[in-house]
Amino acid sequence: MVYVVPLLSFVVPLIVGTLLLRGGNGWLAAVLAALLAAVMGWAIWKGRQLSGWDGIGYGIVAILICAPAILGLGVGGLVGWVQRRRAARRGG
Repeated sequence: MVYVVPLLSFVVPLIVGTLLLRGGNGWLAAVLAALLAAVMGWAIWKGRQLSGWDGIGYGIVAILICAPAILGLGVGGLVGWVQRRRAARRGG
């Protein structure tokens, strides 16, 4: 489970970012990345207020869910942008 959650947190936004940028909705990908960054910041802030396992849980949310999701959205956006440019060059 420790490997599945970060993997899914990376792969799903990777696909979403690719589809959004290929479709020309880069602004929505940027909004989603900002929202994920806000959730990550909130989880870190909340985790620093608590001690013990509760604080560790918020850290886990920030590091194992939000960080891979932001990275996946960025990589997917880059892939979608490249695919869109190649399609425009070919005329299709």
